[in-house]
Amino acid sequence: MVQDIFSWSDMKQVLRELKKPEVRELFSSIIVDTADVMSDYCQKYICNQLGIESIGDGGWTNNGWSRYKKEFEDVFRTLTQLGYAVVFISHGKEKTIKPQYGDEYQQICPSLQSSAETVLENMADLIGYAHLVMKDNTPVRVLTLRSSDNSIICKSRFARIKPEIEFTYDALQKALVEAIDQEANEHNNQFITDDPNKTVEVREYNYNELMNQFNTLVKQLMTSNPENAKKITAITDKILGRGKKAGDCTESQCEQLDLIVSELQALLK
Repeated sequence: MVQDIFSWSDMKQVLRELKKPEVRELFSSIIVDTADVMSDYCQKYICNQLGIESIGDGGWTNNGWSRYKKEFEDVFRTLTQLGYAVVFISHGKEKTIKPQYGDEYQQICPSLQSSAETVLENMADLIGYAHLVMKDNTPVRVLTLRSSDNSIICKSRFARIKPEIEFTYDALQKALVEAIDQEANEHNNQFITDDPNKTVEVREYNYNELMNQFNTLVKQLMTSNPENAKKITAITDKILGRGKKAGDCTESQCEQLDLIVSELQALLK
């Protein structure tokens, strides 16, 4: 079931749909093809937000690269927290590695921009490189999962996974089961369970509702004791920064506004 994506705003709209309970019942896996394109869309989205031509123009401290990385991570991290198994596809490229000691060498890695690559590497349970090899004069597509000489970037959270398997779903499933069983045997099943992971419920914020709660709480606190003004200011200074007002919060600051509301509610108790 393909959903074409032509911009980062398209991706965010799809994410909004994927949060709905009725949609979550329909899908267990999401495939992003390609992560490279999504990275480009995200950069363009942030550039438009900042009114700059290139993501580097914003600088790291001026929220260019940092906002791009956070935006990219937030969307896909949310997908995993919703319980979806997310598969990212990227093209491969070769780069020259120049170690501090020893000879330089070529390494096959994703063609992703480095910030996006770092985000996805940190999220991934498994990184494999699909490619063709010749076996008995016949080209066979394989998936490399471990590289002994570091010539291929690949990674697995399963220490006993086979270095290379046939590139099929059944072969990957078998390799994972065997790796898990082997680890279980080595540790007397101490760290292995058949219980499914609990899906993290992603908190949804309603900006207008939070703002109404804030205004109501401030009115109640000021009516009960005008001296509460100092406590209200102290809370907003702590969460937003000195001199900032909760009334100036934007929809992107719902998390901070929610914290303020929680602390004001505590004052009433």
